Amino acid sequence: MLYLLLAIVAASTYSILFKIFACRDVDSLQAIAFNYLTATLLGISLSLGSLGSGVVLRGGDWAMAVAMGVMFMAAFVLMARSTARSGVSVTTVAARVSLTIPVVCSYLFLPAQVEPRWGAIAVILIALVMVIWQPGKGEASGAHPKKQGGGGLLLPFAVFVLFGLNNFCLKWCQKGLEGEGGASQLSAAIFLFAALASGVYYFAVSPTRRFSWQAMVGGVALGVANFFTTYFMILALELLPSGVFFPIYHIGIVALVTTLGVAFFGERLSWLQIGGLALAAVGIVAFFV
Repeated sequence: MLYLLLAIVAASTYSILFKIFACRDVDSLQAIAFNYLTATLLGISLSLGSLGSGVVLRGGDWAMAVAMGVMFMAAFVLMARSTARSGVSVTTVAARVSLTIPVVCSYLFLPAQVEPRWGAIAVILIALVMVIWQPGKGEASGAHPKKQGGGGLLLPFAVFVLFGLNNFCLKWCQKGLEGEGGASQLSAAIFLFAALASGVYYFAVSPTRRFSWQAMVGGVALGVANFFTTYFMILALELLPSGVFFPIYHIGIVALVTTLGVAFFGERLSWLQIGGLALAAVGIVAFFV
């Protein structure tokens, strides 16, 4: 249970960090680059023990690692922008309910997969629409009025889609890994290419921006939280069945982040969004139980 709680705290931490970046005008693009550099170094340090048996990644694995590195970077950029526009609570819900995408895609594209619970998926999707639906002036989300508009709806939905596709691609990759240490080497490779993609994207869109110590410190903290979210998830899943772990994990993150968003960042949710949060919790439980 301890690893489950640590995974919830770690995942909630990087969501809250994006909110802090938005409130303090920290350069989120620069922080994301430092985030993946930090995660890469942590991944490499834990992969060193498995390198004695050689590098087990094949050519196709490296190509997938490059593609997933770019996708991971894009997902974090979208998450930062969605948090700034729509609020940390809305964005976190969009990221958490994306769990439906890898399950549906696995059923459609991978052999011998159990048929998804379509009723629970329908409930989760309805909850997502309720949560991301915001008043036009932004009074319910706690976001700055000038930052509302089409992005208030599209950005959380984009977070939902990209986080879900990332999880499916990760499952697709890990399915074909061979040899001890393959998972840790793949994770380190993905983080490495995400760091490179973040650096290229940062200099492409903001070549005149200067180095920021705030962004570096925030990025290191983000990278630690990002890496240990996955690390503690793996440890928890070795001790708990997935039907117990995942409902508590996803609902715990939504509950913790929403509470912190309301208590410390002044985010306000409409009754429709509160109903969507409750419905999302019901859908997540029904999805796994």
